[in-house]
Amino acid sequence: MTISTADAPALKNALRSGVKTWHVLTFPNSDDAVQFVNVDPPQGAGEVCFSNRPDGQVDLMFFL
Repeated sequence: MTISTADAPALKNALRSGVKTWHVLTFPNSDDAVQFVNVDPPQGAGEVCFSNRPDGQVDLMFFL
């Protein structure tokens, strides 16, 4: 799923639940991915992984 910076906070809040699971999103660039990671609640150490794609986009795996 590709997500815009404007939609990131709402999506992160929607994904919050009592049980943490891994999620994957695709962002147009690393700046947008980092901004998502820092949206409240910010991810902690070991809760995110970035992967650069050949098309310039960034896959973000996060634990929330």
